[in-house]
Amino acid sequence: MNLLKKALTVSLSSMLLIMSAGFSQAPKASANSSPQVNTNQTLKVLYNDRYYYNENLFKEQFPGTQIQAVIWDGKSDLKTFIAKQSPDVVMLNTLQYTQLSKENQLAELGQLIKRDNYDTATLYPDLLDALKVKGKLYGLSPRFNTEAIFYNADLFQKYKVPMPKDGMTWEEVLKLAAKFPATGNKDTRIWGLHYPLDNYTYLINDIATAEGVARYNPDTLKVTINTAAWKKVYSMAVTAIKSNTIEGSNKSGYDADPFLMGRAAMTVNLNSMNTLRDIAADKSAVAKYKPFTVKMAAGPADPKNRNMTRNIHLDSIMAIPTGSPNQDLAWDFIKYYNGVEFAKFKAGEPVGYSLSRMDYSKEYKGYSTEAFYKLKPNLETPPNIHPMGIPFNNLQYSVIVHNELKQVISNKKTLDKALASVQTQVQKSLDDAVKKQQAKK
Repeated sequence: MNLLKKALTVSLSSMLLIMSAGFSQAPKASANSSPQVNTNQTLKVLYNDRYYYNENLFKEQFPGTQIQAVIWDGKSDLKTFIAKQSPDVVMLNTLQYTQLSKENQLAELGQLIKRDNYDTATLYPDLLDALKVKGKLYGLSPRFNTEAIFYNADLFQKYKVPMPKDGMTWEEVLKLAAKFPATGNKDTRIWGLHYPLDNYTYLINDIATAEGVARYNPDTLKVTINTAAWKKVYSMAVTAIKSNTIEGSNKSGYDADPFLMGRAAMTVNLNSMNTLRDIAADKSAVAKYKPFTVKMAAGPADPKNRNMTRNIHLDSIMAIPTGSPNQDLAWDFIKYYNGVEFAKFKAGEPVGYSLSRMDYSKEYKGYSTEAFYKLKPNLETPPNIHPMGIPFNNLQYSVIVHNELKQVISNKKTLDKALASVQTQVQKSLDDAVKKQQAKK
């Protein structure tokens, strides 16, 4: 499933689940929730996913509170938008959060946590540390996506290949996949790794993120792809694809997934909870399905620090702008959605995200989720998307990279020439995007 389809699937699934959740019993206030009070206030929230955060649950704790959704178009300057709209709570991605924190645009939460004795002990501790900017905490994130290496222990044992370990790099994962047989009918053979290859950009981006390499310099807006670091990334991908040990189909359905059907030794997916959900699903009606031993390893890891991962995605870091007129109520909102009771409520809906509050998310249907929490998140992600809205054309970038890599794999172009071509084309795309943005001002 490609990234767009994944995003749509997660969004639609979340919408359906949250609609049905409206008929469920809402979580009651806990020791970490404020008592029920009549506020008669309006709380303005800049959402990224309104359906995931069922407002009725919060309103039951705070009767009389009206929540007004604020929607950013993603194109205008975010700081200007926040200043104009004055939301009380903002939900940010990593880059936005880091930049606004450094510029003192967000309220520091440490004092509020201390004042209310808010329990953070069962929050993913390494994520909590990663969210600190210059030693101070400005936001909390109820959910995250991270990668894990899912593997078929039976196939590793059968073919006498060493089992995956926590902290393996992408380079090691790909070399491990290459140890499995590369022959046989594509519909019945064994594969070393299942990873979608309908667009080569997915694998390139995944490896590049783990390696910490950036597409361009955010200060100079100059593309940085024709470099030794990027050549290493492309070389890894080309070698792995040419080895013919990666199954790259993108068909839907359990019976079309070679890992779920026991024919792929490993699979890696940024949406690890969705993968786990599919593994744990009742597949008794699927023809030719045979259960196998599924295990997980934490990774792929940052090759510069095997205890860390850059392949983690945060899109809902909740923070309070310094200009919020309702900071106490905004803090109540953040406390609730990062609290134990909401985590308990969402633990029964594992669609698309892992929960930062770990009380009810240590296992799912008998499968341990320990691998999702083992590595320390490195939130210093490469600036591949500018935090404040420089419109980098990711679709155009994807087409350029896929077409050039395709020529390298088919031996129609050398890797050096392909990298030079990618550099030129992506620079033009970025220049055009910047010009269009400037013309609108």
